[in-house]
Amino acid sequence: MDSRETMTHQGGWRWLSRVARRELPAVLQILAAGGLAIVVALLLGFDKPVGAPLFAITTLEFVCARHRRSVAVFFFGMGFGLAIAAVAAGYRSFDRVVLDFVVGVAVAMVVAFLTTPRNATRQVNAQLEPLLNTLTVNVRTIAGALRTRDAESARGAVYALVDTENDLRRLNEVLLATRRSSAITLWTTGQDLDAYAETAREIGYAVRNIRVMARHAWWGVLHGGEPVPVALPPMLESLADGVGLLRDELRRDGPLRVAQPQLVSAARWIDVMRDEHLGLASAAVAADADAAVLNLLIATGIPLAKADALLNHSRAEAAAADRRLEPALAA
Repeated sequence: MDSRETMTHQGGWRWLSRVARRELPAVLQILAAGGLAIVVALLLGFDKPVGAPLFAITTLEFVCARHRRSVAVFFFGMGFGLAIAAVAAGYRSFDRVVLDFVVGVAVAMVVAFLTTPRNATRQVNAQLEPLLNTLTVNVRTIAGALRTRDAESARGAVYALVDTENDLRRLNEVLLATRRSSAITLWTTGQDLDAYAETAREIGYAVRNIRVMARHAWWGVLHGGEPVPVALPPMLESLADGVGLLRDELRRDGPLRVAQPQLVSAARWIDVMRDEHLGLASAAVAADADAAVLNLLIATGIPLAKADALLNHSRAEAAAADRRLEPALAA
């Protein structure tokens, strides 16, 4: 077996390991609901307990697997269909079907509440904090490197940002693992886990834009010998400040809109750069940073259309947009 085949097999095993680790909690949850429903039905004296575990599993999936709700509805409907057929054929009495349903639903809710994490949003935030900290430090390093034309510092930041791919993979695994608890989290804490997942996805897009921005800054601007626009380092420093504010609010479970004015101010430096002659790589750095700001504004809860309006870089509208900024962000 050559090295290429070995790497393929290793990659396949790693993929299987990730899938198994991701799906194992759901499998155990389903087995627990079905098994407990059978035990309760037997303790109640039910013979051939089939309906109770069927209702338990379908109810559990209906509550915990909103991403697969159509499948859960299908099996729930199939269970009711079988129950009606059993009553019509005289195999089960109507009272027995109702008891099967009650036992199944009760067991499913107990299992759902006992086996889903109470701190799902905290798990997501715990993965986001080090990621945002890495962005803050390295965006600021890139800004300083551009200011002093230090290609080696920029190179180190680029390599450090490459490691964020592992952070993004772990974040995705946490999102997949916690999505089964989104309904329970909403009922018990009032926190919308889907909104947290949207924030995490947009931060992931921002990370990728910032990685591309860092490569353009290192290889295109510094290594390529382009002049550095005067407004570019302040833009990146403002972006780093905005990312830092977002990280701090996530740590405190505070309102993410606190970071919005700082992020918008970072994008405003593009209007200043209109008066400078930009090289190809410098323009790419500014555009990538601006795209990251858009992603981060969406991550704070601003809809795409509103975020796009806030980042309207028309010079004629810049002053008016600044005057509208405070009430727009407060809305």
